Amino acid sequence: MAWESAIAAFAAVVGAGFVSGREIWVFFAMHGAAGTLLALGAALLLGLGAWRTAQTAAFVPRVAPIWSAVIAAFSFVTLSAVLAALASLAHARFGLSPVLGGAAAATFTAIVQRHGTSALRRWQGLMLLLVVLAVAVTALLGVVRLPAEELPHAVAPLQAILAVFGYAAYNIALASDGVRRSATGQGVRGQRGALLGGLAAGLLLTLEAAVLARSGMTVAGADLPLREIALRVHGALALGVELAIGLASLSAAASFLQAATDLFGGVWTTAGLAWLASMLGVQAIVDRAYPAMALLALIWLLALVWPSALADRGGPNRQGR
Repeated sequence: MAWESAIAAFAAVVGAGFVSGREIWVFFAMHGAAGTLLALGAALLLGLGAWRTAQTAAFVPRVAPIWSAVIAAFSFVTLSAVLAALASLAHARFGLSPVLGGAAAATFTAIVQRHGTSALRRWQGLMLLLVVLAVAVTALLGVVRLPAEELPHAVAPLQAILAVFGYAAYNIALASDGVRRSATGQGVRGQRGALLGGLAAGLLLTLEAAVLARSGMTVAGADLPLREIALRVHGALALGVELAIGLASLSAAASFLQAATDLFGGVWTTAGLAWLASMLGVQAIVDRAYPAMALLALIWLLALVWPSALADRGGPNRQGR
């Protein structure tokens, strides 16, 4: 059904980095008001990319295995960031050390991935609804109630390209398998669902970028910037954001763990290595690794939008992974 491809496209974008606000700050909000316009551009590309992903696999057979390895690497980096976000949340809420918090998050994620993925799928719609409400309410109340702060950053052309095209590219790359599976056999309905899911995630992205940009340097150094805004608005709202971060992180972590096992084999081995990487911290991973992933994924986005360039070399691989 169309809603399945819509959820697949939406859920792949709205993960822990998104709900925490850190990746939105790095790509968009740090550029101030201009960042909101960049987020809007990325929103349109998210919809377009999800739509094209539902249409075709976009890679010739000899390229697909290479890109599968790249996706596994992306998934591992993202999993590490998710575990770091959960560790930061556990430290902020319960005073748990980041090392222990990350270890607990990695262990729980591995257990869920092995035994609880069916339950996650059943409750995914409700979890996404909570995430949407938490982000949207925090963004709207933050814009209305909190004073605006000036940001001194100017946007260089390369930064703008990386923000708009790079952000869309690596999120679509991570969403590609799920979107293709959900859209298989659905025809135009599946493609429209993917388009709507990508655009919906982009709209939420634009709202979040707007409130983070208004908050300026107040949230620049925070691991979980959206939580900081929620705390400034109301304590109860912060609890809702924390719950949304936790649920989004759990759902995303299980998915990324499964994909990352293509690199390291076992679930527990992959979870353990991701825990070690998560000790670098949310900011170190998101601020440095995510832009690098965005640059790499730009190649994939170009092939997705203009698949004819690769089709001349042997035609698109319509089997997917």
